[in-house]
Amino acid sequence: MGQIDAKVVEVSIRRISSWLRLRRSGYYEKKGKGNPDTSIRSDECVLQLMKKIRRMHRAWGFRLIFAYMRKEGEKIGKRRAHRLYMNAKMSLHRNPKKPRIKRVFEKLLPPEKINEGWAMDFLSEWVIGEKQQSVRIINVVDECSRKDLWVEAAHSITAAKLVEVLDKIVGMRGKPRYIRCDNGPEFISAVLKEWATENKIEIKFIQPGKPTQNGIIERLNGTVRKECLNLNWFHSLEEINDLLGQWYKAYNFDRPHSCLKYQTPAAFENLNQSLYFKMVPL
Repeated sequence: MGQIDAKVVEVSIRRISSWLRLRRSGYYEKKGKGNPDTSIRSDECVLQLMKKIRRMHRAWGFRLIFAYMRKEGEKIGKRRAHRLYMNAKMSLHRNPKKPRIKRVFEKLLPPEKINEGWAMDFLSEWVIGEKQQSVRIINVVDECSRKDLWVEAAHSITAAKLVEVLDKIVGMRGKPRYIRCDNGPEFISAVLKEWATENKIEIKFIQPGKPTQNGIIERLNGTVRKECLNLNWFHSLEEINDLLGQWYKAYNFDRPHSCLKYQTPAAFENLNQSLYFKMVPL
């Protein structure tokens, strides 16, 4: 650019820069510079120096290594040093990565028999007040009749509590062939696995990040929020369970369902006794 500028005096630096597709700031910086600073090390030299310091002080992180280099008179920018440090994978922070859960995709068609398959999931809610306590709600549904089998709120629902709920439902309806759920900590616990093995019930896990594979219970959760949880403020756990009980009765015995040809789940089960996978014990 300097040679062109010397030969063509009447052409401005701006126009020459546009011709050559260069920044004008680069021209002025180069023009104002004197002899280059030979004290600036190459990337390889800086990296070797940082590794040498790490060998002497194994517990030092980037900040201590960089401060030590500057104290020794090394002229290097912090961003450049950090880039070299990270590219060389010298960081002491090693976040352990949990192995990803792998699930095989299965057909998502609902069962043809009542009580053949259940689906379960959790919801979260808050109790207003001084403590602002969080609440978890367990929801269990029959995938064929769409009947809500159990809905209950508690401050904490462990795997042992979940097994108690399932035992109560089994006592009322009999055992299903399978239960569909996501990969939550309560569902993948050894307690639930042992319970399912003893009762010869298959636990069908959906693929991680695919809530649509458990669409029936997700739809039910949305209905609970729309028709009950979002319409009320809750001051206690007892108040939540009382309103959930009222909603439970209305949902199963009063609310028509389009997928059941606008019958209620209770009426559908009464009219289709022959479709029971296992009869309800007397």
